[in-house]
Amino acid sequence: MKEPFFKTAAELAALGKENIPDAFRLDTHLIYNSPAALDFNSPGAQGYGVKRAGLSVPDSVMLLIAPRSCGRNTSGLAAGDTERFGWLLMDETDIVTGRHLKKIPEAARAFVESREKQPSVVMLCITCVDALLGTDMERVCRRAEEAVGIPVRPCYMYALTRDSKKPPMAYVRETVYSLLKPRKKNPRAVNLMGYFAPLSDDSELYEVLKGFGLKYIRELGRCKTVDEYHELSEANFNLLLSADARDAAAMLEKKLAIPSVEIMRLYEIDKIESQYKSLARVLGTDYKEPSMKNEAEMAVAGLLAVTPKPVFAIGSRLNANAFELSLALVRCGAEVAEIYGDPQPQDFSYIRRLAEISPNTRIYSNLSPTMAVYDEEKSPVTVAVGRDAVYYHENAVHVPWSDEIQPFGFSAVRNFCRAVISACEGKKPEKQPSKVSLGEKIVSSHEIHGLRLAIAPFAPDTSGAAAVLFPLDALTVIVDAGGCAGNICGFDEPRWDVKSFAKRSTVFSAGLRDMDAIMGRDDRLMEKLALAADEVDASFAALIGTPVPAVIGTDYRALVRLIEKRLQLPAVAVDTDGTKLYDEGASKTWEALMKTFATAGEPCDAVGVIGVTPLDFSSEEAENIRKSIDGDVLLYGWDGELSNIKRAGRVKKNYVVSASGLRAAKFIEKKFGVPYELWRPLSGTEMEAVRRAADNGGSVLVVHEPVCAEMLRRALLENGAESVTVGTWFTPVRSLVREGDVRFREEAEFARFVEQGGFSCVIADAALRKAAPRYPGVWLDVPHFAVSGER
Repeated sequence: MKEPFFKTAAELAALGKENIPDAFRLDTHLIYNSPAALDFNSPGAQGYGVKRAGLSVPDSVMLLIAPRSCGRNTSGLAAGDTERFGWLLMDETDIVTGRHLKKIPEAARAFVESREKQPSVVMLCITCVDALLGTDMERVCRRAEEAVGIPVRPCYMYALTRDSKKPPMAYVRETVYSLLKPRKKNPRAVNLMGYFAPLSDDSELYEVLKGFGLKYIRELGRCKTVDEYHELSEANFNLLLSADARDAAAMLEKKLAIPSVEIMRLYEIDKIESQYKSLARVLGTDYKEPSMKNEAEMAVAGLLAVTPKPVFAIGSRLNANAFELSLALVRCGAEVAEIYGDPQPQDFSYIRRLAEISPNTRIYSNLSPTMAVYDEEKSPVTVAVGRDAVYYHENAVHVPWSDEIQPFGFSAVRNFCRAVISACEGKKPEKQPSKVSLGEKIVSSHEIHGLRLAIAPFAPDTSGAAAVLFPLDALTVIVDAGGCAGNICGFDEPRWDVKSFAKRSTVFSAGLRDMDAIMGRDDRLMEKLALAADEVDASFAALIGTPVPAVIGTDYRALVRLIEKRLQLPAVAVDTDGTKLYDEGASKTWEALMKTFATAGEPCDAVGVIGVTPLDFSSEEAENIRKSIDGDVLLYGWDGELSNIKRAGRVKKNYVVSASGLRAAKFIEKKFGVPYELWRPLSGTEMEAVRRAADNGGSVLVVHEPVCAEMLRRALLENGAESVTVGTWFTPVRSLVREGDVRFREEAEFARFVEQGGFSCVIADAALRKAAPRYPGVWLDVPHFAVSGER
């Protein structure tokens, strides 16, 4: 296995912006899927992406029209935002035919009618599927607007086009300002544009602008009402704080005749002051130095006095340009050993200056496959800044510097230095308050297939497949544009925080772009696979399907043959498409692994366990399974040993602890004669729910994964429950189904069954209760990670 790729500042500066190495170019290699790459693979997973940004207009709501795999992580967005979402989930037929487009106006109307307060605008968010289908969203929005009687606007969450001239985050900025209408200009009004959250209250930029005679300083992120939002139209000019807002500013200049001036977020004190002086000249006024400059200089002096002297790693998942912040630090005398980022041509002004005073600073790419073998012990870093740097440096002092409230100007310098000093002294930063919810949901009695107005999407089949493969010694490629991989990495895979798992995991995104999908360029995918195979050690290769290859009809069997021939590695492919639930993806993957690797041979005394993934079990619950079985226990996959799967046909018995393991167990029984049993022990939380439900009396409804639900039913009946009905959203196990049991497919169907079924008690994940607010009985929360993302 090779060392992580890097270039020193001196080497990169010598190459120049015209010769950026391929390892920093995102279209040349697989994208390493880890928390360090989260802002690329899933923008907004811990901040503002298209989904949250589209809700920047006060009282707006968003209908996400997508396969399950694209909407899953809305469950994890900041408090309050989740309540403003609805979901129109696409199935296989929708992907192939575009049938879902006819349902959008009716779904939008049902969504608006379900609200206690009428929204100001409905944002329709669509994904790569509609990009490939060529959906005319302007037309769809017009039809939806006729149906709901309020504005409807499109949000394009097209991961395929993230490297285009106008990527999704540029489009969404235009969208959130598109509702503004012409108003009389106020010469003393200015809008700050560039970020979706406001600047920190202590930024001296407000003082500087007031010193220029500007009285009304407005920001989208501070607008609490629709009226305040429309006051943005009164601005005499827009002050751009980030280049990402240039397209939106150009649109406002054309539409509302509001010109713009641009300044940048910088951490070099002299450059900050130069910007303010330049702005004063543009506005024809005088600049008065704010007291914050002196405070910033004092904070820098305090940082340099920290003992022992910090050695920095600067990441790109933070509120700064990684290269400019690094330059600012080394200019003032600090040491920056490492930078994580993919340099763009505009960054070379910083890189050249950095090379002059810190030539040996190493620049890594978070997205390079080689980062799978990064070794913290070989690094001198003592302070990690940015979420990606924090991920690589578990033992360093951590300064995430990624709060949503945006730092700017001298106050940013001061507060950054204070944050580093506090972290070095062992103090924890204060948490920001959560956002306020728009209001409670009321589920309407709609009958629209796939529409969810209360329950966020469950873990999709792509996540189920990835969960099985994650701990194994595989070169795993999620065949997507990045977003599906980001949902998995940022939401459905908790084991990234467990180094014993994460250090073994080599999970990549194919990083598909629009022309890859349109032209079906499997040869490029093979080239990327070959490069990755040279960089990391793996026992086999695995492909996980997503909606994009489903639309273009990717031939996975052909790809497997190509991989095996070219890479000389065994290969498996799981034809998931993001429209189904996690249990089906996990089931396909367990079966593929057993068919590929399980072998005959001398019987052993071990007992196997199929179906353990974090989507159904916590680490404690997995170990509880092991302890509940006598002898040598093989937790296939969870233990991270491919050799255990190879022994699956030689064990005494296999236990199937979730329905996702059943198909594989049946295959092993048929081919090798190994019997299996559907069984799992109940956790302490589950047994407490059993006792409380039995004490409550009456009939009980259990809603969970089929094997768990059956174990709960047996325990309830043993503890004296009168009657128990099992409901599940997942594929039922035929041998466990009893009269009266039900499989749920639609939210409204679930709500009616719970509210009208006469149950005295419901045992289910609390997230499901949102869909049945009128249920009068006792609800006992038994968390199911695949449902809510909560333990």
